[in-house]
Amino acid sequence: MKLIILAVAISLAVLASGSYVPSTKYEAKYADKDFLFKQKFFFEVLRNIHLPLKYEEYIPYTKTWVSDASKYNDFAQVTEFFDWFKTGSFLEKGEIFTIYNELYLRQTYALFTFLYNSADWDTYYKNLIWARDNVNEGMFIYVVHLTVMHRTDLQGIVLPAIYEIYPYYFFNTDVIRSINYKKLYDPKFGFYGNGKFNVVYANYTASYPMDYYNNFYSEEYLSYYTEDIGLNSFYYYFMMDYPYFLGGDKFGLMKDRRGELYWYMHQMLLARYNLERMSNYMGTVKPLVWRFPLKTGYFSLLSYWNGVPFKSRDYNYMITDEFYYKLDWINSWEMKIRKIIEDGYYFMEDGTKIDLRLPESINFFGNLLNSNVDGVEASYMGYIEVFSRLLLSGNDYNAYKVWPSALMQFETSLRDPVFYQLYERFMDLYYYYKRFLPSYTYDELNFNGVIIKDVTFDKLMTYFDFFDSDVSNVLPMQSTDKYFDYTVFARQRRLNHKPFSYTMNVMSEYTGKAVIRMFLGPKFDRFFDLQYYKKYFVELDQYLVDFTGGKNTFVRNSREFYWSVKDRTMYTDLYKKIMLGFNGQEKFALDMSEAHCGFPDRLILPKGWTSGMPMQFYFIITPYTAQNYEEGYFYDKTFMCGVGSGMRYYDSLSMGYPFDRFINFSYFYTKNMYFKDVFIFHNDEFK
Repeated sequence: MKLIILAVAISLAVLASGSYVPSTKYEAKYADKDFLFKQKFFFEVLRNIHLPLKYEEYIPYTKTWVSDASKYNDFAQVTEFFDWFKTGSFLEKGEIFTIYNELYLRQTYALFTFLYNSADWDTYYKNLIWARDNVNEGMFIYVVHLTVMHRTDLQGIVLPAIYEIYPYYFFNTDVIRSINYKKLYDPKFGFYGNGKFNVVYANYTASYPMDYYNNFYSEEYLSYYTEDIGLNSFYYYFMMDYPYFLGGDKFGLMKDRRGELYWYMHQMLLARYNLERMSNYMGTVKPLVWRFPLKTGYFSLLSYWNGVPFKSRDYNYMITDEFYYKLDWINSWEMKIRKIIEDGYYFMEDGTKIDLRLPESINFFGNLLNSNVDGVEASYMGYIEVFSRLLLSGNDYNAYKVWPSALMQFETSLRDPVFYQLYERFMDLYYYYKRFLPSYTYDELNFNGVIIKDVTFDKLMTYFDFFDSDVSNVLPMQSTDKYFDYTVFARQRRLNHKPFSYTMNVMSEYTGKAVIRMFLGPKFDRFFDLQYYKKYFVELDQYLVDFTGGKNTFVRNSREFYWSVKDRTMYTDLYKKIMLGFNGQEKFALDMSEAHCGFPDRLILPKGWTSGMPMQFYFIITPYTAQNYEEGYFYDKTFMCGVGSGMRYYDSLSMGYPFDRFINFSYFYTKNMYFKDVFIFHNDEFK
């Protein structure tokens, strides 16, 4: 189980927000009946989201919200929602939702504050039932995730996987239509008695032309990666953990160094994507150039629940005249950011000077670039990310109704090739800022008395296997007693790897705790090329060890990696486990086995080559320094991700250390570091 979030990436590090480490030893904990009632409730209200609730116990609360002011923490804020909703101007049920619209964003925030400020479970419970049947379905799903992730009384609650709550954003239109056709012609389709016939095969069907910009290879070769349901879920959950419109002391996201984390996650995401490109003999992604026509088009072959396809972007895409002034805004904001970097300081409204040449200012700069509410005034710096996505989607931030593209949904952003080009452009600003920071000194890199002698690995092997997702939510079920006796599987080919272990031998004159970091990156010819290739190294693991004097041997399995999480249990199967626990028939464990906050374990290795793809692991051992956490704060690492706790990291070193700054090769390679050459093999046969 892990605690950090980083892993979003990948780093996988950042790849994620916290991960599942089965080997970590904690006292086993089990859910009580009150907790299981909440679990049961969420699984039931998220079932068949486009149909009215059918559960008799919930129906009485669908007609009105709780109006008693004493039931709210900030009733003035809640009243704003009441007044707005009564005008009838909220996004209607059945309409397409996206957070990349000013009106929808404001309405989403109003709905969130209404539910977040519910003073106790009973009030929240009744209000959520009302919202389930009265507000837009997409907005409801969004706000349910926000409240579960950010209300302290809901920490540890497991929601169904987002790709099973709302399969439309993860499975192509042909899959959804096949399920509906089969049900139309076979009334028994989906029921357990029908067994093997409840499967629909899902392919990666996005098509692209040959891409000469990327070494004559088509983006289609990467669809198994960019369309992976685990990868896209990871990005969705990370963006929900750290939404740019939530902040301040109430949510504590600044404690997690959110600005630094946000861009490190995207760096790791880009690094992992580029490793996959290398596995397919493709060049690394280039930064987006704001020059039109834009060559990279995208047709997702996804459709919204009502059959409307996701908005596409034509090849050789041109923007209309009214969008050129918004392009001027984007370029102006970018120039402001570059000037701030070059000046090396920023003056806040109160006159406070922020010295950007201090390494700890990376968090400030990250907030500034992200334009989140913990950063500076957005009217000055602008929402550069939001407007860039909208410009590439042909949509207006202030439109009354929108037709969203894949870039305008967190669940689908990673499918679009231009996402990686756009964020490579943003990362150029991040790297530009880092370039002005001083190189790490010898003392900051070295660990006296610690020498990594050798590291040995098992054979690294990847393959494709079939993975089943429960997509029965696309079919309407009229009877609640049938909801969970009914399952339809979307069976999809997904990249995976054989579990592997490595053994590290270390000689130490030091006794005490230390932190081991592990990165995976491309193999290059000259050591000095690391200056260029360091941004393609993905942080896979980070863990705490105890050293004794003399030889120390550490064995680590890939299933223990800090940043990664295992595959999720299917919706119906997990609901049955909850009900068995609720009815007292078996215990329901509270652990991180269903954690949302981690990069998918099955994707930690790039596909590799059948002949073996040369790559290298990098290790560094650093002293462990206990951090000063906020007095009186605690979160249970056995089943919580710890978002907003400030306790997700082992130490205070910069994310990406030691690759995050310019390398001085005259002393960089110290004895507490180690590069290990490996080959990643791919087996083309299905497992």
